[in-house]
Amino acid sequence: MSDIKTRAIFYAYSNNALDQLAPYVILCNQKKIDCVVIYGDDFIKHKVKPKKEIVKILQNENINTLDVSSFELKGFLHVIFSYLWSFTKVVEKNTYAPFFLIMKLKGLCDKMYKYIDGDLIGKNLALKLSKDCDKFIVFTDNWNTTKKIQNSFLSYCKNKGKIVSVRHYVYHFHDIKKDADENNCEDIAILGNKWEAENKDHIKSKELIGNLRFSKKWVEILDKYSSDTFSKDNKKKNVLIISHNQYHTRDWKRMFKLFNQLVKRRDINLKILPHVRGMSNLRPPKELIEAWDKTTPLNISIKKSDIVIFWVSSAFFEAVVRNKKILYLGFLSTLDDKFIWKKNAPSNILIESESELHYEIDNYKKDNKYELENSCFKELIWPNGDPWENASNFLNSIFR
Repeated sequence: MSDIKTRAIFYAYSNNALDQLAPYVILCNQKKIDCVVIYGDDFIKHKVKPKKEIVKILQNENINTLDVSSFELKGFLHVIFSYLWSFTKVVEKNTYAPFFLIMKLKGLCDKMYKYIDGDLIGKNLALKLSKDCDKFIVFTDNWNTTKKIQNSFLSYCKNKGKIVSVRHYVYHFHDIKKDADENNCEDIAILGNKWEAENKDHIKSKELIGNLRFSKKWVEILDKYSSDTFSKDNKKKNVLIISHNQYHTRDWKRMFKLFNQLVKRRDINLKILPHVRGMSNLRPPKELIEAWDKTTPLNISIKKSDIVIFWVSSAFFEAVVRNKKILYLGFLSTLDDKFIWKKNAPSNILIESESELHYEIDNYKKDNKYELENSCFKELIWPNGDPWENASNFLNSIFR
């Protein structure tokens, strides 16, 4: 029997999931718990790559990570898929590789993924990670039955170890509640706020912790692994747009027209972060090429910004932690009537036209503080004191 008695397994099927789970990995590691991070379904399909700063943190802490190359794949198709996946990863790292070749290989991986036996891969992975420990706890984001490897992995772990869920994003708009299946249900739900608790009333065991990803302690850790790349021109206002895909944008043409207006302003440095789903491979108009930023990590972009603009993404909550000026574009949002925080938001955050946006940018002062303006967002991420301390206490209780 291995000396490892207890193991914490983190199944991240996407970068959003990894963002939410990574702080818990570090906390468990600090408590001397053996940790393993799995790069799951979206990473396997080459839809996304793990974020560089999180990869650096996990490497520095000597935390074991698993991707397709580490899985025990059985069968001819699985082996071919594994080789293709690894080859695609090598080609993607080559700076001289043609873009179209990378996209073709990714597309081929995605097609082959549809035919591999996800149930078998998930089960074998669960067997591999659970066989040499007396107790294991799996942390994941929402259990998604359409993610075939994640679903198989969690189904095997059910009733053999504890399954703990951490939400995929901040619960900041009212979600349509789906019928719960007790066979595909976590044992413990880590909750960000009271509204999420109401949405998960079918889970018997719940812990109201707040959002660890947007805790001050985690932001401090991210800063240690970040290199600043934003403009150092302090005379101009640094404006960051956290965009979203076409599905969550009310008027796609109006969005690009607004971008073109902003990029022409001489008094701002504009950065546009394209959303990873539906925008990361989009070629922007030539007028926006310099502002279109696919490489700078979110935390660095927010840290170096003065004004942060969004219309759906919950990533803007890091701007709350950093006390930035936040502007919400209601006229572009498809979820405008669903946001919980809107009820208490001041009018100078809620932007309903291009002219209102330009007015707020014109009147922005770098030396102003925005803690009071942003207080409408805080009860969604810090409802019960310091999330880092809350999470630490929770982990002590489940690993004792």
